[in-house]
Amino acid sequence: MGSVGIGITISAFPVFFLPIREELHLSSTQVSFLIGFAWAQSGVMAPIIGWLNDRVGARTLVLCGGLTCGTGLILVSFADNFWQVLIFYGVVVAVGRTAAFNPTLMATVNQWFVRRKAIAMSLLGTSFSAGAAIMIPLFALGSDQIDWRHTILIAGVVLSLLTLPVAYVIRSKPEDMGLLPDGDQPIDVTRGSAQDLASTGQSASAGDMLLSQALRTRAFWLLLTGLVIRVSVADAILIHSIPLLVWKGVSEQSAAFFVSLVFLAMIPVRLTLGMSGAVLPTNAVLFAGMAIGGLSVGTLLLTDGTTAAILFVLALVAIEGVATLNWIAVGDYFGRRSFATLAGILTVFHSIGALLVPVATGYIYDQTDSYSLALKILAPALIVGAVAFGVSRKPRMVENY
Repeated sequence: MGSVGIGITISAFPVFFLPIREELHLSSTQVSFLIGFAWAQSGVMAPIIGWLNDRVGARTLVLCGGLTCGTGLILVSFADNFWQVLIFYGVVVAVGRTAAFNPTLMATVNQWFVRRKAIAMSLLGTSFSAGAAIMIPLFALGSDQIDWRHTILIAGVVLSLLTLPVAYVIRSKPEDMGLLPDGDQPIDVTRGSAQDLASTGQSASAGDMLLSQALRTRAFWLLLTGLVIRVSVADAILIHSIPLLVWKGVSEQSAAFFVSLVFLAMIPVRLTLGMSGAVLPTNAVLFAGMAIGGLSVGTLLLTDGTTAAILFVLALVAIEGVATLNWIAVGDYFGRRSFATLAGILTVFHSIGALLVPVATGYIYDQTDSYSLALKILAPALIVGAVAFGVSRKPRMVENY
């Protein structure tokens, strides 16, 4: 569900940047706003979705969200002006995506795993990359062969059909099935299981932080700073990926190939780095990824053609390769109790940046016919984010508050 859903609605959608701009006679700023608003608008819903996930569970959210998202994509395929795309993709698809995919799927995995959280989160995050690696070339081929409208129409139907079996089997947390995280069993399953499970669950959650306690920690705000910068810069580069590479002298079809290569390379990188969270300090790995990304974006300014495309791939693989560790850190630092709500709050903040930075990048290009100034701002911003991640530390346990 995450692989197909994120691949269709997020990672592959910028493939249509140039076709939408040309067919609807829009500027780069307007198309940037359309995509950036859709990605950022989910941040408005994220706290509500996180709160609902903690209370009503993932099944309802996945079912309603997946069908809403699929319906929105079908409507996008019939849009013929700026405002229709804004409403259908920026509101309908965005609301459905937030409910069905993230933070819902990430929060569900966080409920099911504690000791094996790094591995499970890594597999989920890797599935997002795998979906992108598959969907980007399919979208590029579909746009070229049957046009972007029919491609989005088919994607909406496929996503709607996929939602039904996923919603049928998903469970929000192991306690719903009389189990504990990581496949552990209650002490006595045959006698007094509900009471035993409740008491065992309370013991397992004794180290979890309340929402109010987590918000008062220095670690939360450092993670927030690094996350906002990482997502804002990554989204700006991804949204402008095709026109950026074309500006650097790469053909449109080759540009789509390099964007797909980003997510293909991200599969082993996300899996490896995510699993490293079980043995290496997550803040150190986050620092390294952001620093490499910042240096690569800076060097990208000085090159053209294939060399620039390779640096583009390296930058995004480094920045996005550590994405899963953001959420692993949140789970490790603050526990299970308020994870979905915390993820929703974090999503609100990074969604604001995900709207403003891509739009500003498009505006700079419209005014200067160049991405140079934008890249000169984005590269040092990544270094600032690297430092924020690097100095973050797991806060004291809740008993000390």
